[in-house]
Amino acid sequence: MAMFVVLMLLFLIASFGISFILDMFTKKFPWTSTVIAVALVGYYLVSRSFDVGGGEILLCVGVIGGALAASLTIRTLVTRGFKMFGA
Repeated sequence: MAMFVVLMLLFLIASFGISFILDMFTKKFPWTSTVIAVALVGYYLVSRSFDVGGGEILLCVGVIGGALAASLTIRTLVTRGFKMFGA
């Protein structure tokens, strides 16, 4: 189980980085990465017929959490007036 916790943190960091870059490219719709992450996790769960263990759920939470954190970060930076991120 400890391995899944470490992997979840790594997935969270990787998902945040990829999502941050994706959200920077799609300036008009900053929730793109979250929608894509939820779609990928949903596809994974459906393809496994929702027969997943607790460790795999942790990994899915890490992916969605990283994407959500990136989207919220971009929205906060735009709200604070950073012109680099569009708006």
